Amino acid sequence: MTQKLKHSTINKFCIGPIGFFLMMNFVGNYYNYFLTDILTISAATVGTILLVARIIDAIAVPVAGGIVEMAHQKWGKYSTWLWVAPPLTGIFIALMFTGPNFQPAVLSFFLGSMYVLAHLTINLAEASQYALIPVIAQTPADRILLSSRRAQAMSAGQLIFGLVAPSLIILLGGNNEGRGIFLTVLFFAILQMLGYWLVAKVAQPFDGAKTASSTSNISLKDMALQVVTNRPLFILIVAEILRWTANIVIGNFAVYYFKYVAQNQALIAVFFTCSSIATFLGSAVGQFVTQKLTKKQSWYIGMSINFLALIPARIFAHNTVLFITFAAVAAVGHAIVMNLSAAFFADVAEYTQHKTQKDAKGVIMSLNSLPIKISVALSGAIAGYSLALIGYDPSVAVTSRIIEGIISFSTLIPAFFAFISILAIKFYPLPDRIQDLSEA
Repeated sequence: MTQKLKHSTINKFCIGPIGFFLMMNFVGNYYNYFLTDILTISAATVGTILLVARIIDAIAVPVAGGIVEMAHQKWGKYSTWLWVAPPLTGIFIALMFTGPNFQPAVLSFFLGSMYVLAHLTINLAEASQYALIPVIAQTPADRILLSSRRAQAMSAGQLIFGLVAPSLIILLGGNNEGRGIFLTVLFFAILQMLGYWLVAKVAQPFDGAKTASSTSNISLKDMALQVVTNRPLFILIVAEILRWTANIVIGNFAVYYFKYVAQNQALIAVFFTCSSIATFLGSAVGQFVTQKLTKKQSWYIGMSINFLALIPARIFAHNTVLFITFAAVAAVGHAIVMNLSAAFFADVAEYTQHKTQKDAKGVIMSLNSLPIKISVALSGAIAGYSLALIGYDPSVAVTSRIIEGIISFSTLIPAFFAFISILAIKFYPLPDRIQDLSEA
């Protein structure tokens, strides 16, 4: 009989990555600004650097999973990478926020290279932690709890970031904003390293010689086939892309909403703070929902809340308080589903191993981070093309048509993706209990 995981093990495993979430929130929110306003690189050049780097980053996700899966290290098949990769990540992340006295072309290449190297090592650490979930948690209840706690840690990291990052920049930088940004990201990078080392220490007893010896040798061809011919994995990734896009699009349009509809840009801080609090509360509520219902039923409830909240957000969008309120309710719904992500991927990894008799947990679990990378790119494209469709031009006074367009785009587009994600997950074929996978 499989022993139930201790709550202390679950908590340490999930609290560890909070430093990582702080670091990634900082990179996501401040790197563009650092390049354009601190290093004074042109917006077009910055766009090119990040476009190329993000494409390479997305391609590297399954590659990192393959490396983790094929390498067998004495410190543990998966946990070894949690000792090795985070220090390298910290170095490359810190170098991303420097401005060596290079020629412009050389500087662009240097910064792009540091971005790619940082995210390659990030992918190794992420793939390893995700791969450890089905190793550590072997019952459906433990996997749901582990996935839920990880989502709560992600929400906590987002909330803490919003509260401390601006103050840290001022505290550490004084009158030198560039120095403040560098020292803040360095601090978060160190927390990332220490947090992942905590995860590695917790995971090592589960990830010893037994894990390595129980895994059959698997070729690159086998790993590729497990990904491209895996129907449950394909459906899950599509559903994840849809629900992440529903969540990200509303954030992409927020700056336009508060500038042109609310006509109060200061309120955007209130909007994001409320969304962060709602996400944290939703992840806590989601833990109880997922204990009572199946994963698919929990998805239906969470994304239905998300969808239904966005409709009145559209209707009452001219009232800023109501818009923020309904957007926060939508964030609660999304957070319920966010709790399920790692558990879904763990089930797919276990199912695939059962069907093929070949273990590629590292590859399949690494794909957990792929949907959000695709959704970030997709959401950005949707925002750009949607604004172009209504003739948006920041140098020209906005018309009522543009205002109504911004309102519709910021609510109805995410509502559409939320609804489609519900339809997509209906096709997910695996049973909820891991013990029943053999019957799937």
